[in-house]
Amino acid sequence: MQTTFNYDHYYDWLEMSECLKHLVKQYPNLMQLESICVSEEGKDVWAVTLTDSSAKEAAAKPAYYIDGNHHAGEVTGSMAAMYTVDLLCTNYNKDEKITDLLKNYTFYIIPKISPDGSDVYLHSDQRLRSVNRNYPLSELADGLHPGDIDGDGAIRMMRVKTPYGAWKVSEKDPQVMTKRTPFDVQGDFYNIYPEGEIINYDGLHIELAKEKWGLDFNRNYPFGWFSEVRQPGAGKYPLSNPENKAVADFVLAHPNIGFVSTLHTTGGVLVYPPGTYPEAKALKKDMDLFKKVGKMAKQIMGYETVNIFDGFLTDIENYSSGAFDDWCYETQGIPAYTIELWNLFERAGADMSWPRKDKDDDVQEAEYAMVLKWIKENIGESAIKPWTAFDHPQLGPVEIGGFDYKFIHQNPPCDYLLQEVEKTAKFMLANAYALPKLKFESVKTEKICDGIYKLEAVLGNTGYMPTYLTDSAKRQKIDQPVHIALSGCEVIEGEAVLMVNALEGVSGVNTYYGYDGITTQKHSPQLKQFTWIISGKQNDLVTLTATSQKAGKASIQCVL
Repeated sequence: MQTTFNYDHYYDWLEMSECLKHLVKQYPNLMQLESICVSEEGKDVWAVTLTDSSAKEAAAKPAYYIDGNHHAGEVTGSMAAMYTVDLLCTNYNKDEKITDLLKNYTFYIIPKISPDGSDVYLHSDQRLRSVNRNYPLSELADGLHPGDIDGDGAIRMMRVKTPYGAWKVSEKDPQVMTKRTPFDVQGDFYNIYPEGEIINYDGLHIELAKEKWGLDFNRNYPFGWFSEVRQPGAGKYPLSNPENKAVADFVLAHPNIGFVSTLHTTGGVLVYPPGTYPEAKALKKDMDLFKKVGKMAKQIMGYETVNIFDGFLTDIENYSSGAFDDWCYETQGIPAYTIELWNLFERAGADMSWPRKDKDDDVQEAEYAMVLKWIKENIGESAIKPWTAFDHPQLGPVEIGGFDYKFIHQNPPCDYLLQEVEKTAKFMLANAYALPKLKFESVKTEKICDGIYKLEAVLGNTGYMPTYLTDSAKRQKIDQPVHIALSGCEVIEGEAVLMVNALEGVSGVNTYYGYDGITTQKHSPQLKQFTWIISGKQNDLVTLTATSQKAGKASIQCVL
């Protein structure tokens, strides 16, 4: 499929803004663009609403939400969000699937939650978590601060020769460093650090300094939030960052959102809540939904799907929380994936099975050698800087070498960016079809006597998910009923406006395989029939309208 723009480089805020403004000008009936927040540097945090507004207004359709750049350096997610906007606009009325999606669903997309931080990442050597605001310290802390001290444009690795070193040069590849064993008593040994300078070096200890820009937007949401003592980057209080508050307010202002994909790097995996307790204690029906949709992600993206707490966290005692996906699921009942895009080690052929397991030193050595080999063969040998002598301002003679972490490891090289955003968009558009969706299957009238009619209608949910989305929504008591209203007649028997607790989706149909090979099904109420006795005149037009917060609006008319 076509796109209006090229995805062979990473867009900064200005270029992305220009792209979005161009698209909204070209496709005014499909796209709306609004600023939900203005950053400290005066940059708009853009939010896109995409749907065919001529078919039905955005709020009257089930909606899929996408965002990028909760973390400033994870710019692949931002590009995948931008690509999805472009793909939907450019291919409307050209591609049958995309046309159908925009007629029946709404997409809310926030490509760059942190424009300030993202621009620093793209226009300097600096790495940062979310935004370039001093936190928690107002001044630089003592210790090693990563930086491009040799002026080659990238922060690489720095090795310092010392008899106390924990590393040695690999016999397999002189560029590869491997852990020292108890039997390594002779030879050259090194300690390894990020390239950078040291503030207040005492001549003996080299420790990484506390980050100068330590805020983590994905630790600032009001579920499972802990203070800085327990959780670095958490912020002063939940939603203390204006960008986080703007995102939360946006979600709350759009109650038709039924699924969330928040785009990050790196890992090549989809992770799902809960992130604060084991999946065994979670709601089984919701976990089944994540797993079944995850199978589709595996087919389309090649990525596994794992639970955050069980399969992704490295410390289940002092785990990180306050995350956006947990807030969406645990407080709003909205299923959410955090999609970790790009995995360099997987590309190089290393074992990246989930959940992660500790690997022996020799395995890590071999895998790093595989990574260097892949870089040389697919990007070029010039992408790897050999260990090169440098006179460090505090340490004296050191060696600097390796590859550019930012655009080889944390994000794909530009030649691989399109592959990553294409498959991500393809999955998310397929995922949108899982949303619940109301449809009147039939309506009929039967004349009882002059001016009196029997009206029957059948309403269904054609989506995979139920109209209440998740059992988490039920547990939070925030699940909303479906409203059905009649107009154009007088109701004699029945309710002019009635409420239906829920309509299940395809996921609510349990299938069993008998010993004889015959499939039997246990049906759930995907369809419900309603009957009224009404009064009216022959040829009067009666309208039935069904409205669901998550499954959209459906209407049907009949003539008496």
